[in-house]
Amino acid sequence: MKKIRCPKCENYLTFDETKYEEGQSLVFICEHCRKQFSIRIKKKGSQEQKQAAPPCGSITVIENRFAYKQEFPLKEGDNLIGRRCIGTSVDIPIETSDMSMDRRHCVIHVKTNAKGTVFTLKDNASLTGTFLQNELLGDKEQARLEDGAIVTIGATTFVLHIPAADNGK
Repeated sequence: MKKIRCPKCENYLTFDETKYEEGQSLVFICEHCRKQFSIRIKKKGSQEQKQAAPPCGSITVIENRFAYKQEFPLKEGDNLIGRRCIGTSVDIPIETSDMSMDRRHCVIHVKTNAKGTVFTLKDNASLTGTFLQNELLGDKEQARLEDGAIVTIGATTFVLHIPAADNGK
């Protein structure tokens, strides 16, 4: 089953994508707001391959009482992380009802140099703070991240995954 979001009210609709062919267009009517919209079934593997081996690592949002497991690739430069909200632009929009996570909570900076890739974390002046391995980051403090680092923002936790070539393994 695949979940899609209504572009008007953001309510989820589910459907069985295995019943349809690649490239086929489908039309839906949202049960909540009655908005009619269409989607096209993408080719299998194209998006999954991009997310399976991101060049700069990824984060996995651990399933909690608010949402389901989510994975996001990281890009070179700043990766602004926050709660997904209409009208707020972030690089990594975590879908959650965790109101203790700010809309623009923290930043993971990815920089590649001659020795490899360096990952740093800093809080983005959030109300509840950013925790690395259960230690609160201070104001304007930056912390270097290693593979498997556990970061908590609000009541939500994510884990950093660094490709083996970048973490010296």
